[in-house]
Amino acid sequence: MRSYLVDSSVILEALKGNPRAREVLNGLGNNPKFINSVIFSEVLFIFLKNITGKSYRTLRGNREELLKHRNEISKLHRFLRENFSELPLTEEVSDLAFELMMKHALLPNDAIILATAKFYGVTLVTLDSDFVDAAKNEEISLIGGESDG
Repeated sequence: MRSYLVDSSVILEALKGNPRAREVLNGLGNNPKFINSVIFSEVLFIFLKNITGKSYRTLRGNREELLKHRNEISKLHRFLRENFSELPLTEEVSDLAFELMMKHALLPNDAIILATAKFYGVTLVTLDSDFVDAAKNEEISLIGGESDG
């Protein structure tokens, strides 16, 4: 049975109704699907910006704005917890991420996501083309990676 680390690009696009993202997620079947705390944070962060229409600076410390969207945010939290297990970020993953960041010129979050996939031996599922070359060079199984993100 294969296991998958599902990147925020797939989750966010599926939530927006993107047929390709939904097809990719559905294609994983009942196999184990994972996220890590970086993916969890990215999904919440971008979702908040999208549903509020506010900048990140405006949202910081704005309890009223968050409470106004509490139901949607809670639904997203439930969706993430019901559909994905969270792989822990360990010191080993962080050290590997640093190596991958330097080796492949990745941004820190992308390096952490790639390192998580490599460390735990799971297939990375993404719509972000930034992962393609690094995943290939690191012999990390990849599904997707067609679009820029």
